[in-house]
Amino acid sequence: MILISPDRRTYRGNLHMHTTRSDGHLTPGEAMARYREMGYDFVAITDHRTLTVPEKKDIPEGLLWIPGIELDWPLEGQVVHIVGLNVTDRAEKEFDRRTGVQGGIDLIRSCGGLAELAHPAWSLNTTELICSLSGIFATEIWNSASTVPMNAMRADSSAVLDPVFTRGMLWPVLSVDDTHEYKAECGVGATMVQADVLDAHGILQGICEGHSYATTGPEIHLLEAGGGEVHVRCSSDAALSWVVFYSNLPYTHGRAVPMEGKTEAVWKLHEGETFIRVQAADARGRSAWSNPISREIILG
Repeated sequence: MILISPDRRTYRGNLHMHTTRSDGHLTPGEAMARYREMGYDFVAITDHRTLTVPEKKDIPEGLLWIPGIELDWPLEGQVVHIVGLNVTDRAEKEFDRRTGVQGGIDLIRSCGGLAELAHPAWSLNTTELICSLSGIFATEIWNSASTVPMNAMRADSSAVLDPVFTRGMLWPVLSVDDTHEYKAECGVGATMVQADVLDAHGILQGICEGHSYATTGPEIHLLEAGGGEVHVRCSSDAALSWVVFYSNLPYTHGRAVPMEGKTEAVWKLHEGETFIRVQAADARGRSAWSNPISREIILG
């Protein structure tokens, strides 16, 4: 199965950002213009507990705006933030923390939206809490605002998510900026989606079907699974340093592949591996992350 094809159109987007409608530093029009200038094709404005609907004149030509909202719950020892994508104003009007996290997810889904688990490492989310949630469609493996200088260094949620993937919850992964200040965090992360049409349905369907990856720089040009193997081909404007094949197993020999000028790597599925996900890292410390791929797809 070809998950990322070199022959399909790939769109760049940011699915988590804030404006002056909540605690962001730019207006919706200014924020969208900033991302369009940086070459992004789609954005979701996800103000806190607020559905921000920009005026049509403020949406730059060629940029897709996806309606969004961020809901939150303070819990003992952790917080939970859920981003709702492609939602209606019901998500704002009917939000009630007393219904709990699952109630918020159900609300997002009931108004036609999709629920995204935001920055689980920053939120100190536990495996038990994450796995108790039903109806999540994707999660953030990278969140640019969740590191220095704005935060402690919890931008990368890989170590939090691998135990979740090990339990069979193989959600697509996103790279987002969670932009507030529009400074160092702006334009770092991107979710790359292959879709036939640049509209909300096409972009979200592309993610749901696994035709996407997360990145802070490197590009995945080919990702193919089948016959017991995962094949990845990457590119970067800085030389690739490593391609790493993660799985449910704590240790598997040879999973970290030094690239040394190469752009391709292949992994043969090992006994006991239930999923594989790929991370490609370049010499500048940037990464691209594939979605976790199930054993069934790899063997198919």
